[in-house]
Amino acid sequence: MYEDGCHNEIMTQDSKDALRKQFFAHRKELGDQERQRQSAVLNDHLLSWYRRLEPSQRPAGKVTMTIKFGTEPDTDPVMHAFHADGVEVWVPVSHGDRSMSWVHWTPDVEMAQSRYGPIQEPVGERFGPQKVADADVVFVPALAADTAGYRLGKGGGYYDRFLEKLPQLTDRMPWLITPLFDHELFEAADQAFPIEDHDLPVQAVVTAASGFHWV
Repeated sequence: MYEDGCHNEIMTQDSKDALRKQFFAHRKELGDQERQRQSAVLNDHLLSWYRRLEPSQRPAGKVTMTIKFGTEPDTDPVMHAFHADGVEVWVPVSHGDRSMSWVHWTPDVEMAQSRYGPIQEPVGERFGPQKVADADVVFVPALAADTAGYRLGKGGGYYDRFLEKLPQLTDRMPWLITPLFDHELFEAADQAFPIEDHDLPVQAVVTAASGFHWV
């Protein structure tokens, strides 16, 4: 028989896995045209917000982003726009121990398939989390989030581990921003997905319909 704490942990993981399958299915059901429509509006929100920041609010001229995969919001145009603006863009590379290192991305960087999934990752020198701890913004991916800033990730825990380290690496925390499709933002009171003690909230969730929702 399981101890109560262990049993609850398993139940939480089972429920999270089931929800992930649902959210992946919902993204697919949106269809290519609607995903691209929302992504285009979402990109405008993200770029307009960053470009309006005062220099003191974006002193590093550096952001981290993930390269779009599958049915995720397509924020690749934002990466290209940042690069054109002279902003450094850093993207994560996954490792077998579920940690990440970081590679400087440019539009012409060589890409190769990850050893740990069917995704393309940039080829180049890899750096530890301290390299991006001073970023102006960390764009944090998710499948869903609530109005308190808690997010449901894909299940690997890569970003959870990274975000947990950040306060030890910098005196000036980056903005933590999660872009999502409209249907993936929930009221915190709805308890749309389980939240655990180790989960860390982001500061804002952005959708096409709602723009920035600050926590």
